Amino acid sequence: MEEKKVVRLSPLNNLVFSCIFQSEEKSGRAMLEFLNAILVHVGEEPIEEIISMMSEYPLISESVGQKYGRLDVRVRAKSGRIFDIEVQIEKDYVNERSFFYGGKLVTNEFESGLTYDKMPPVRVINIVDFYIREDHQNVVEPVIMVYENAREEQATDVFKMYHIQMPAFRKNHKTLDSVKGDLFMTWLYMLDQGYKNSEEMEELAAMTEGMLNFAKQYNIAINDPLLVRRYQMDQDAKREEAFKMSLAETKGEKRGFKRGEEKGFKRGKEDGFRLGKEDGFRLGKEDGQRTNQLENARRMKADGMNPELIAKYTGLPESEIFKL
Repeated sequence: MEEKKVVRLSPLNNLVFSCIFQSEEKSGRAMLEFLNAILVHVGEEPIEEIISMMSEYPLISESVGQKYGRLDVRVRAKSGRIFDIEVQIEKDYVNERSFFYGGKLVTNEFESGLTYDKMPPVRVINIVDFYIREDHQNVVEPVIMVYENAREEQATDVFKMYHIQMPAFRKNHKTLDSVKGDLFMTWLYMLDQGYKNSEEMEELAAMTEGMLNFAKQYNIAINDPLLVRRYQMDQDAKREEAFKMSLAETKGEKRGFKRGEEKGFKRGKEDGFRLGKEDGFRLGKEDGQRTNQLENARRMKADGMNPELIAKYTGLPESEIFKL
């Protein structure tokens, strides 16, 4: 019997990520470990327990034909902290969008009757496959609220964002050996590379309980026909979008070239006329001045004036005056 080929789906696809982390019951240990690896890396207190976790993936199980621009995983910790974790695929206005959704989490969780000092701390964690800013190429780029005139002074701890920039991670972590000893980097390697190779995935799964839980959930996910179908549709949609963008750019370039050519021709014609007019006026003026010089020189010579004096007063060379 022919062995069934294993289709590897990237966990950094927002559909796959949300499917793996569907609920605390299914993948709570994996999320707890991954989340704490992030928190320790950025200098925040780790959480002890997840009391609820929800992914939007189950909501699309009945809506295969629809396009979803945003899938996230929301986690509530026992300590009261709330986390919004997602794979961001759109770079445009990523900070603004994250502030919007994070702000909604703050207000939705702020129960009626509570005072402002009881607002739940919210953390938005975006895993992105691009640089938020080209001049900031750390693996994690934090975004916090600070006072304008004292950057080191934080204005509030209620809301923070962390962008995990995968291109920065890949720069220095290309092999499994390069991440061993750092749990955060090891998790990123699992999400980015480790899942591709069965042997590496087994080695990673043997390292911690959370990674073992992740590996089990990943294998369940890639055997979900709905997810595979959605993944293929998602990839097809991205290729179609890229093709349309490329086609639009090509058409735009052609239109731009044609308009530029027409505008350039018109501009060249106008400039040529203007320059021709200016040159004609200048040449005409110069010819007129020379005609006057020659006429004056002839009169002076006819009156018997010395050629040297004629040259002095007319500006013409003596050799030319002798020929008159």
